[in-house]
Amino acid sequence: MSRSRINGNFIDKTFSIVANILLRIIPTTSGEKEAFTYYRDGQS
Repeated sequence: MSRSRINGNFIDKTFSIVANILLRIIPTTSGEKEAFTYYRDGQS
């Protein structure tokens, strides 16, 4: 596995973790949470 592939996976995992935390902390409606979930899943 190349180094760029390892770094990419690390960045993807870190983004997912931070996104999940922010989604719980920031007050949003259920529709906004669902939209962000679709966006996040498309990024990974």
